Amino acid sequence: RISADLFAEEERSLSRLIEAVREEASGQRAEEQSLDELAARFEQVAATLRQLDVDRVWAEATDEEKRVLVEELVEQLVVFPDHLEILVTGAPRLRIGLSEVGLGGGESQDCGVGGGT
Repeated sequence: RISADLFAEEERSLSRLIEAVREEASGQRAEEQSLDELAARFEQVAATLRQLDVDRVWAEATDEEKRVLVEELVEQLVVFPDHLEILVTGAPRLRIGLSEVGLGGGESQDCGVGGGT
């Protein structure tokens, strides 16, 4: 009788462990599915951005909308006597001659977007 009780207890213990492993596997499958869905949505956004006509968006945007676009993209703008250095979110620092943007001369200034430094 003791061995039957011991066997039954071990069986219940193993059943609980099997159920826990099944639940963990189910959770992992759900997480993988969620990540797959997120990756698919990201690809949709990326495809939309690749097709985006930035010139048209800029031309149609209000001054306030243009400011929001710039503030979201530009992290830092540094003005030197002969060039600008622009740090755009997710991109290497850009170096642009003042003559390329219709500016000229002056002291170096470090300007953060949105009023920061």
